[in-house]
Amino acid sequence: MKKIHMLWVGLILISLPSFAQKEKIPVYAHVAIGYGNTFFYGSLAEKETLNDSRGYGRNQGSTLSTFFYAAPENWKGLGVGSGIKGFFAAPNNGGDNETYLFNYYHVGLGLKYYPFSKVFNKGFCVKTNVGFGQMTEKTRFNNTLTYEHQFAVGVTLLGGVGYSIPIGQGKTAINIDFEAEYANRGGDVTGLGENQRFENSHVSLNVGIGF
Repeated sequence: MKKIHMLWVGLILISLPSFAQKEKIPVYAHVAIGYGNTFFYGSLAEKETLNDSRGYGRNQGSTLSTFFYAAPENWKGLGVGSGIKGFFAAPNNGGDNETYLFNYYHVGLGLKYYPFSKVFNKGFCVKTNVGFGQMTEKTRFNNTLTYEHQFAVGVTLLGGVGYSIPIGQGKTAINIDFEAEYANRGGDVTGLGENQRFENSHVSLNVGIGF
């Protein structure tokens, strides 16, 4: 299952640039880093509440994303693309010498639109994408050197707004984006059974470059 998932990820990431180059369509690469916070629902929210009572910090961490957009001039500021975004939470240390950490990513298809300038990579923009990805969660008990470890896979929906500041006379720009995500994933949990739901939302502020 995991090997099939990774193959699907690779096919999406390489298909758009290759197709666009063949058809001579302008392609923009957007790379960004950021910082954000994650909010859990359902069983994960219950675990978060328990972690809070044991002295853990909140679920903040870093983001990293790379997207490619095909954006011909006659599309008037619209780009259609694909890419990947990941979140890496800072390790949280509990009061009983435990460490709780998690990370997740999704790869998908998206749109980015510049409604006012009508020029891709210039001015105010809105964005959205739908993706598929994995979340990995782990609790490390440092006294006994043992772990609780699980992962889940599912769908992520992302929406955001941003602003692109052109640099020089080319198509390069500095991008600032605020993004909000919702993810619904399923995984197996010891003692609970198969296909348990792992829901979370996430907000982040990201800064990067488009070229």
